[in-house]
Amino acid sequence: MGQITMFKPVLLASIISVMFFSSINSVAFADDTLDVGILHNQANTHLLNGELHLALELYDKILDISPNNIDAMIMKGITLGNLDRHKQSMKEFYNALEQEPKNIHALLGMGVGFGNYGEYKEAYKYFESAYVLNPENHVVNNYKNFAKNVVDKYPYHEVEKPEIFTIDIIEKVPAWVKNNAGWWANGEIDDTSFISGIQFLVKNNIIKLDSTEIQNNKSNDIPAWVKNNAGWWANGEIDDTEFLTSMHFLIKNGIIVIEHPDTMELTEQEKKNADRNKWQFARYLDRIEKRVYDDKRYIEYPNPSNDVIKKFLRDYAKWNFEQQIQIGNKNFPNPEYFLMDGIYHLEYKIYVNEQPSGLPLDHVGTLINSFKYWEAEEFNANDGNVVKIHFVTTKSKADANLWVTWVVRDIGENVLGHANLGKGVIEVALGGYGCDGNFQLFNVDTVETIMTHELGHGIGLTHSTNIDSIMYPTMKKTTYAYCLLDVMD
Repeated sequence: MGQITMFKPVLLASIISVMFFSSINSVAFADDTLDVGILHNQANTHLLNGELHLALELYDKILDISPNNIDAMIMKGITLGNLDRHKQSMKEFYNALEQEPKNIHALLGMGVGFGNYGEYKEAYKYFESAYVLNPENHVVNNYKNFAKNVVDKYPYHEVEKPEIFTIDIIEKVPAWVKNNAGWWANGEIDDTSFISGIQFLVKNNIIKLDSTEIQNNKSNDIPAWVKNNAGWWANGEIDDTEFLTSMHFLIKNGIIVIEHPDTMELTEQEKKNADRNKWQFARYLDRIEKRVYDDKRYIEYPNPSNDVIKKFLRDYAKWNFEQQIQIGNKNFPNPEYFLMDGIYHLEYKIYVNEQPSGLPLDHVGTLINSFKYWEAEEFNANDGNVVKIHFVTTKSKADANLWVTWVVRDIGENVLGHANLGKGVIEVALGGYGCDGNFQLFNVDTVETIMTHELGHGIGLTHSTNIDSIMYPTMKKTTYAYCLLDVMD
């Protein structure tokens, strides 16, 4: 066995440009469009900077201007959650779901809220609903897996759920709608009267429509042949299913123009029920809060990001190699190599720092993928022979050529990791503040990419100018494991 001469140690840092991509869409409001847009931007900036109370004030202003602004509700809910005001946060997500029952951010927000109170079965229902809508999203999957794992892990007494007030559901087509169709076909009533019947069927979900299905028609005139269908249905020549299917097609394609239920005015009874349900939900949260206090319930939180910081800070020196990085890598042994069949085999001994127990994401396990990445590559030595890299782990820091660890401390603005060149220390950040202003754990794939990049520095590689190279100095995108703003609808 021999030793290979190494380059002079150089401390490098790989820097990533963090961009904030909000899930917020611009919303138009008559004379307040510009004001709302400006307020949104200002609030989001405060949120990203961790200025949560300032952000909250601005989201409240937006909701004063436009009480039904769902984006503001979602962002206010996230901000309140970051302030640990979970009950108030859930009320905002509840309000959003009243308007958009399939809003993924609100569904996840409700699930996180219930999880924060240890109501894991209820949390799972919301995470499962979000999963049905977006089964590929990593944040959705992380939360769903969390709830699935803790439901049986922590037995608890569920809090009694509130009574839900609803309007009686109409399951069949009322006779008056069919009569309307016949009178319209015979010219006894106008188009508006006929469409009111179709509107009733849509509102009561007898004709099932999604708002995204409806197309606008430039003409308000209903083609004459549609009257034939209405007449045949009224006379019993076609059945309900065939007529309703034809109406669905006509509405979907803009031939018949109706108002979608999402935009309809609520009836007095619907308003009354909505108010009663909101009051019942608030009392439900009060009961949950009391039960948590009375039972002294142990809670494993859905988003473990803050707990991770606490665990790392309890034994700072154990998880961080900051002092060694300042010293440099001159005292680290050089990796050994041997020549076989015209190939240099360069062996790196790696000391892998453990992670605090109970972390939800296994980065030590995925380190093997980073090893395999570089072991599959071939490099050229100065004499023209091929160089192959091999990694072996060791429990001895003294024997190791590289020390690998994961950290949560600030290692520089927008810096995700750094490494000594050729030998020494590799540190990779486990999370950052670039999603919603709070510390959020990166997803496993992001941490693995950072580790592979820094491991490249560890074996002596510098940055590449090839944007597709793993050694390019910036990452195209970082993903967060639990941040609600990292979810796309």
